[in-house]
Amino acid sequence: MKYQPFDSGVLFIPACERWKSEAVNDPDQEYLGDMLRIRTLTRKGQAPADILHYFGLQPVGLANAADDDRSFDRIGDIQLQVFEEMLALTGEEYRLDWSRRDGAFCLWYRDRDHRRDATRDLLFVRTNAKALFGGAEIRNSPVHGFGLFALRKWSAGEVPCGRLDGQVLSHDEYEQLQLRMAPALGRMRHFFFMEWNALPDDMLLARPFRTFYSFINHSPNPNLKVSFDGLAPCMGNCLSLIILRDIQPDEEFTLDYRLEPLPRGYFETPYSGYLTPVDLPSA
Repeated sequence: MKYQPFDSGVLFIPACERWKSEAVNDPDQEYLGDMLRIRTLTRKGQAPADILHYFGLQPVGLANAADDDRSFDRIGDIQLQVFEEMLALTGEEYRLDWSRRDGAFCLWYRDRDHRRDATRDLLFVRTNAKALFGGAEIRNSPVHGFGLFALRKWSAGEVPCGRLDGQVLSHDEYEQLQLRMAPALGRMRHFFFMEWNALPDDMLLARPFRTFYSFINHSPNPNLKVSFDGLAPCMGNCLSLIILRDIQPDEEFTLDYRLEPLPRGYFETPYSGYLTPVDLPSA
């Protein structure tokens, strides 16, 4: 750097602890991945002079676009300096970046508080869940959390999704992957470990990202079913969804989770208390 650098500790410590605490307890605060917005430095995020002024630095010049480019290069140096100095001073990750919500230039903190969960953010799940078929929407559900709702009439026998694919692995392998990876995923840990279908012999058909399927809630009187009939064309790696009865617009899609060959001990786990085992007739 050819200019006198600022001191991140003087600018942000100890106030950053208070900013962090306030932001963590604000349900409407903005996230960028698992980075939590804790401080707005300047709302004129596209004006490099305002950003540099915050750090007590002068812009390269104001004559032309090339001067702005050099100023933004300097801002890149500032971003790196803040990250490195704050990591050394606090042992935690702080970053400078622009808000996707309002374009402000902000200080962000990597929030590893596992009480906060991206899957509880309706805008997040709508934006980042893969749509398996049209005519459906994720909404708040009276059954549980978020649910999948019909946007049009669906008739019995329709196949809204003819391919639920994924990776085949054992239930034990899946649990081990979750234990190893989840702590590093912060508030998105449940986003990557919430969607699978049970296959015979304690095997799972798992997907590494969320789709409409994972927002279909359980009901003992469902209007959808998972069909295993489509396994052959997919080399054993896909299933399909079939409408059991007519579904009206704004009605919630539901499945009976118990009709899948759930892994051993699943009904004894704390998160399956809303299910009761069902005895299926032999094939």
